[in-house]
Amino acid sequence: MPNTNDPGKVVTVTGAVDPSELGPTLTHEHLMIDFTVVYKEPDNPDDASLARAKVNFHNLGWVRFNWVSNFDNLSLDDEALTIREVNFYKRAGGGTIVDATTVGIGRNPEALKRISTATGLNLIMGAGFYVEASHPDDYAARPVDDVAQQMITELTEGVDGTDIRCGIIGELGCSWPWTDAEKKTVEAAIIAQQETGAAILIHPGRNNRAPLEILEFMSAKGSDLSRTIMGHIERTIFDPAILSETAAAGSYLEYDLFGHDSPYYPLAPETYMPGDHQRIDQIASLLDQGYGDRVVLSHDVCSKHRLREFGGHGWDHIISRVGPWMEARGIEKSAFDRMLVDNPARVLVYPS
Repeated sequence: MPNTNDPGKVVTVTGAVDPSELGPTLTHEHLMIDFTVVYKEPDNPDDASLARAKVNFHNLGWVRFNWVSNFDNLSLDDEALTIREVNFYKRAGGGTIVDATTVGIGRNPEALKRISTATGLNLIMGAGFYVEASHPDDYAARPVDDVAQQMITELTEGVDGTDIRCGIIGELGCSWPWTDAEKKTVEAAIIAQQETGAAILIHPGRNNRAPLEILEFMSAKGSDLSRTIMGHIERTIFDPAILSETAAAGSYLEYDLFGHDSPYYPLAPETYMPGDHQRIDQIASLLDQGYGDRVVLSHDVCSKHRLREFGGHGWDHIISRVGPWMEARGIEKSAFDRMLVDNPARVLVYPS
């Protein structure tokens, strides 16, 4: 049995709470992040000056299309701004946010605790490491057991010498092709999951079969796939048959890019970023196939252009607009509530 001090509870940055206290829950966001690891030089050399400009309404159209090519856009480091923005979510009825920011991309436990205290929202912090490009210099030499122990410590004692604990493992970064260092991260996470019972959140590489390959690896290593969330489904799986095959593997499927509607996807220009209507279509198909208990929802806000203050949709988008739109398109409110309330509570709670 997992060795946890919090059976039947969900661990937030301010302590353990009962799952009934979570309410509507976004399972993949970044309240504070340094996401410059994904920075990409502008395709057009004439746009070089825009890379270092502050995001404003004069360049917002360009930033929306080239969102990974502006340094300011990739930095969320203003606590007061974050508090203003997440309060829109709180006023819309939101209760909980999973902050999936891990080591190497600006995880900030003290800031998360202050934001939680200021807003009254439950915030759940992630343990572990993102893609190899963000790993510390010594990471390749570290044994898997050492990495696993760091995750266990972050889950059971606290992060970076604080008593602020993580309540989930991830998002764990996986590229395509998947690197050995990233496989080590996932293997370490499985050890930490077996020790603590914590759920695992995966960032898959950008290939139709990447999520299934990761889940097969995890299953072979003894992971509990019923306590695993596979992220970024809509930007990764475009083949309906592969989507059904992935769903059958048993993990949660996370549609976590709601509101990110610029069709050009600079991190994978050979593909595209689906619109919210396409996300709803995929979710409706999964509901029809009986997977309604395995879908969770989020926005994966990791840049300024998606915040209300910069003309974006904000963290209340799913509650304020997507939910009513789903209902108008024939998805019952009970199904929406299951995806936003019941399913997150089930996967985030520590086993009894």
